[in-house]
Parts: sequence; C-alpha cells; structure tokens
Amino acid sequence: MLKLFIFVLILITLVLLSLFIDGVLELHKQEKEDKKDIIRDGMEGYLDKTFGFGNVTIFKSIFDADGNTRYIVYLPRYEWFKSPKYEWFEVYATQSGFKHYAIKG
Repeated sequence: MLKLFIFVLILITLVLLSLFIDGVLELHKQEKEDKKDIIRDGMEGYLDKTFGFGNVTIFKSIFDADGNTRYIVYLPRYEWFKSPKYEWFEVYATQSGFKHYAIKG
C-alpha cells in the first residue's frame, strides 16, 4: 500500500511540474512578444524600423560642427561557429527624419 501511495504521489508531482514548466515557457514567450510590440520614438524607433528590434547597438555619440548629435552604431552578423563580423553605420537626424550610411572600415 505504501508503494502505491508513493507511486501516485510521484505521478501527481510530475504532472504538476509539467504544468508549471509549461506555464513558465508560455509566460516567457508572451513577454518576448510584448517586448517586440513596444513602439519607440526618435533614434531608437528609427533603428528598430531600419535594422530590426534590438539588433543594433549604439557605440558612440558625437556632436558635429552644427551641434547636432550623430550616433555610431554597429550591427553584428553571426555565422556558425565563427566570431561575428560587424557592420558599422553612422546615424544622424535631418529636417525630414533620420538617415544613416555605412562606414567602410
């Protein structure tokens, strides 16, 4: 009788553990989707629209002669079992929005 009770207890524990893990994975998936739905304004919004959400990293901000802020950003390109290759861009504000151009290295 004790062996049957322990077997049932282990079975119930495994079912509850699987439900818990399923709930945690679903919550993680929902948080990831909610993070992608955030709409940002300004420079971050332009970078998200152009390069994808969170793909680029702002490396440095510089001020030009007119007092405008320009940003140096990089986009890592990953290949299988290789170190990433980085693409560098300069992003700046204009009268009609933002523009970027690639920096050759």
